[in-house]
Amino acid sequence: GYTSANMFETFAPQLKVNPPSMHTVIRSSNFQGKFSGGACGVCGDCNAGKRVEVKDRAPWPVPDVHCIEPSPSTFALLQNTKAGLNRASGQELPWHQHNLGMAEREQSLYFAGTPKEPDACKNAGQETCSMVESKEVGGPHTIEVKGASVDSFLKDHSDIDHVDILKIDAEGFDALVLEGSKQTLTLGKVGVILFEYHGIGAWKEGSEYSLKQAVEWLDSLGFDCYLAGSPQMTRLTRCWDPRLEFRWWSNVICAKREDARNPSSPRALAHTLLTEHAPWLWGDQ
Repeated sequence: GYTSANMFETFAPQLKVNPPSMHTVIRSSNFQGKFSGGACGVCGDCNAGKRVEVKDRAPWPVPDVHCIEPSPSTFALLQNTKAGLNRASGQELPWHQHNLGMAEREQSLYFAGTPKEPDACKNAGQETCSMVESKEVGGPHTIEVKGASVDSFLKDHSDIDHVDILKIDAEGFDALVLEGSKQTLTLGKVGVILFEYHGIGAWKEGSEYSLKQAVEWLDSLGFDCYLAGSPQMTRLTRCWDPRLEFRWWSNVICAKREDARNPSSPRALAHTLLTEHAPWLWGDQ
């Protein structure tokens, strides 16, 4: 939710939707679900991010922001939050929410908590509610969610002809979401990709997925990838070092090279924001 607020704050500041305003709506709502980490988010997301001022440009078209959320409890919170923001602003926000899980193909997906937090999937915003291989692996508190791939989602939503920013945060299964984006990425429909790299889920030691493999594949599609950091980033594309395969929580930004060369392209602004002002999206991490 707070990432969506960051998107609106950066690309449509006139809407006055930002992490603090979203936090205010959540705190004042009558939502009955249980929050994990409080209404500010597990990582203090309501305080994260800072809008980058972009001067001397024409008015920016208000973006359509699509939020994919597998957890039914968090999805209910997002719907409630959107209703509150709509009431506060007196308009219908172009914030589209979908109760789906994302992976490499259309399929039923299963989510469960941890042995210490078996009911995690019942709590809104609980990040320990993560994808598991099956109901048997997840245990009695496992929930089943409709799953899709980026390719199948865009096929079902044919009105979306391009994606300026594709942000993936799948708690260790980002590699599967990337795999399910092959057709979309090959057709050049995405300008900027953001994903998490980790040592869990599909990224764990011994799996078929690696950061090096992902970076080289995206390079073949015309993307330059960077390891996000503050105050600077580390270039990955064509600068690979085996030490970068450290399998620990981190964020990766990949931007289409051809968009960066065309200043009039809408994606060029996204490219600039994300490669020169990376902390905008992740706070001061």
